[in-house]
Amino acid sequence: MKIFQPSWVHHDEKSIFSIDIHPSGERFATGGQGCDSGRVVIWNMAPVLSEEAEANKSIPRILCQMDNHLACVNCVRWSGNGLMLASGGDDKLVMIWKKTIGGSGGIGAFGGGAKSVEHWRCISTLRGHAGDVLDLAWSPQDRWIASCSVDNTIIIWDAQHFPKIIHVLKGHTGLVKGVTWDPVGKFIASQSDDRSLKVWKTSDWSCFKTITEPFEECGGTTHILRLSWSPDGQYLVSAHAMNGGGPTAQIIERDGWKCDKDFVGHRKAVTCVRFHNSILKRSAPKTNKLQQYCCLAVGARDRSLSIWLTALQRPLVVIHDLFQDSILDLSWSCDGYTLLTCSGDGHIACLQFTAQELGTPLSEEDKNILYQRMYGKNANIDLTAQAEKEMIVENSDFLNLSKSNPVPPTLIPQQQQQQQQQQGMVKRDYPAKPANIVSQSSSVMGIQSSSSLATPAPILKQIETKTADGKRRITPMFIPLNDDNEAVSHVTNNIPSTIEFGSKSSETMSNAGMKQLQNDEPSVPPVLPMSVTETAEPAATSKLDNRLKKMATLPPQKAEPLAAGDQPTTGTVQSAVSQKLVERTRLPMYSSGKATVIQGSSFKAFGEMRVQVQNNSVKTSYGTLSRVVGMVVSVAQRTEKKIWETVVGSPVVCFAVGAKCAIICSQDHTIRLLDVKTGTPVFPVLSLTSPAVQSAFSSNSKLGAVVTESGILRIWNISEKSVFLSTNCSEIMSGSFVTILHVSDQGMPFIVLSNGSSYCYCRKLDSWMLINSSDPVIRHGMIGNKANAPVRNIKAYPLSTIQSYGSFSGPKTNSFAELHSASWQTSAAIAFIENQIKICEMIASPSELKHWYAMLGFQLALNGSEEKIRQVLDDLLGASHSLDTRNGDECDPTVLGISKHVFMEDVLNNLKTQTKWQRIYTEYLDQLKFLKERDGRDGVGAK
Repeated sequence: MKIFQPSWVHHDEKSIFSIDIHPSGERFATGGQGCDSGRVVIWNMAPVLSEEAEANKSIPRILCQMDNHLACVNCVRWSGNGLMLASGGDDKLVMIWKKTIGGSGGIGAFGGGAKSVEHWRCISTLRGHAGDVLDLAWSPQDRWIASCSVDNTIIIWDAQHFPKIIHVLKGHTGLVKGVTWDPVGKFIASQSDDRSLKVWKTSDWSCFKTITEPFEECGGTTHILRLSWSPDGQYLVSAHAMNGGGPTAQIIERDGWKCDKDFVGHRKAVTCVRFHNSILKRSAPKTNKLQQYCCLAVGARDRSLSIWLTALQRPLVVIHDLFQDSILDLSWSCDGYTLLTCSGDGHIACLQFTAQELGTPLSEEDKNILYQRMYGKNANIDLTAQAEKEMIVENSDFLNLSKSNPVPPTLIPQQQQQQQQQQGMVKRDYPAKPANIVSQSSSVMGIQSSSSLATPAPILKQIETKTADGKRRITPMFIPLNDDNEAVSHVTNNIPSTIEFGSKSSETMSNAGMKQLQNDEPSVPPVLPMSVTETAEPAATSKLDNRLKKMATLPPQKAEPLAAGDQPTTGTVQSAVSQKLVERTRLPMYSSGKATVIQGSSFKAFGEMRVQVQNNSVKTSYGTLSRVVGMVVSVAQRTEKKIWETVVGSPVVCFAVGAKCAIICSQDHTIRLLDVKTGTPVFPVLSLTSPAVQSAFSSNSKLGAVVTESGILRIWNISEKSVFLSTNCSEIMSGSFVTILHVSDQGMPFIVLSNGSSYCYCRKLDSWMLINSSDPVIRHGMIGNKANAPVRNIKAYPLSTIQSYGSFSGPKTNSFAELHSASWQTSAAIAFIENQIKICEMIASPSELKHWYAMLGFQLALNGSEEKIRQVLDDLLGASHSLDTRNGDECDPTVLGISKHVFMEDVLNNLKTQTKWQRIYTEYLDQLKFLKERDGRDGVGAK
């Protein structure tokens, strides 16, 4: 580190209140007091950084001097693109300066005469404050500039249309002495003499958060309070704060706006803080692991300067008595290794660092990727954005485009989703773990811990109370049984997230009579929502709906037995008058992949039909038998009637219930298909080489499937009494086991393995298709295209539902920039989306196919090339218009019964969000209209 104080940088021995380095690093500006006015001076940076340049008389030191302010200048700030300089002073004005080829605007040396090297002209004077302007800040991308004043306000000015005022932020009751922008543009923060720091939202300019605790002991002893936001947006550091009677710089975390950390050590009030412009990286000294961190400079009234790294507990360097007066401003160069600071004594200091001392700045590309990863927003200063904004609109479809960021397509349209929610069709996820249970892996996203359970089921009247331990107690007057005829089941695995697909089960505590749950029931494992396990008890007569104990939502067609060793649910008969239901907490269960005998009693339901299994319930001289009972439940009478009963000679390990049949799988490898209404066998007893671990029906109940311990998969056509598919999934299991099995109405099996990977078998290709895995392209695509909540509708959206059960996390923060680049992201995103399209075609999912074509259009509009866009549009337009005729399917104008022109319209609608694609949009839209007119009807491809 080198320190240099150029004596030739001064304002005629008057105070210098502000300093700022130009983004190019070639010049810097100072603001302060002049001889009889406010003064702004633009200096050459070269003589400050180099002794040779300083000694070279031909290299100018001062580039331009502007004495236009009528009173002292308190702040100077360059715009992000370096084209403009803003200055604010005691004359209540903000002046915007711009470099010109020649003319008025500046003088040479102090007092007159010499010719200016550069000419800077005041292009706009902003009048709006009623008092001294103390601080300025340009927003990201130079969209706005904020100024704060002793009139207790902050004014947001439109930097694209000076001197237009966007908004005046009012709320402080004291002088506002500092202002700073969130680097991703969502917030602006201000600090005032009223002992508060306020955070304002840029969406509506409302006050989002007021922080007062760290400033309650502060007095108005500083001329300015320049606060600063870290370049990653995670930390906001204030100026003057107090902790235990000592001055500090308060650290405010974006996550929860917590104020439990601060920078201490200065003996007097902190006047200014300034974060390094870049996120820095270096290898940790001992472990050699890549570290990403931020750097901060702190100046105070004690005339000392401290430099801090967020990766260190102590300051990197502290310099005492740097000046004879308070430090008033700080500025980092864009290359990251030069820091300029100024003082009220009229001098400046230059500190030069090395990469070994500070680290290496992340590139703008990597920093932008990090923003997108953390905030879902691209905060890069895109110089093409202004050019695109000024582009002449040639197509009227582009006139009413919103200038806000484009919104990606959603799988379920907003209106449709609201309707489904009103009709109870959209299943929501509910946490399954009690609050005191800690998830096994913090890296798995979306895991919640709570004892709060809820239900979307219709309840005519209920009373809800909370106990001292926070659990909810619900006393219903009447809970109607679910009349939805979809079969539902639940599967758990060793992945630490409990999942299920839309539960519709009811719970029978015994065979006859009505039962309620006891308040002090033991916890039970997360069993199948449609499956309730109990100990054998005396008969009772009826039952209550189990929907109040739903967890998350899982596919409607899958069964899962209890693992060996799990504690069964127990129930105790109580007074039928109170009918009190108490929610139960469930402990996580981790399957082993082995077929295990169901303990006690368990049942599953489809509509009003119930099938109950009681293992080892009949003792005979030939051996122990297991009872299988069929029942029908009357919703109106709230009663349950047994309609058939049969026995099997081997304990049941798993079973499933459909509209017409039930699959009963036993420990001796046998499989029985029974008529759900009569109990008579539909097939003869079948036997496989190992016991089944999963069984399921398709949603239309025409197909039944099982998968065994060894990976054998069978799907039968029940009405035709024939095998539909016989294959083996052991080739893809690789030491894991099947935790979820689903069969589509078309007979395509979907499986999810315990390692989180998922597959679908395609008979046409005679291969397993990869749906989800730890593959980097798939992980990147899943995270980048994830909706606000996972879609859990296995019938309408099978691909998205199955993919939602992967447990693969994103990259670690400290290695994110090393693993990604913008070009990599774009290529990976398009590759992922195109693969999703091909999967949707093979599994016959038209709704998802349409969604992924829209996503492809969205991605191409943002980051695609003209060549790729034309390739996609040519393919959708049809063979006669496509330049690429190598494929053999161009003659088919539809995919899954949907015209390719419908998908083309989705792509074009997304291209319409970017003005730069307007000519391609117009060209292909005209061709599409021509084909529609020729064919005489909408949405039909060329014959």
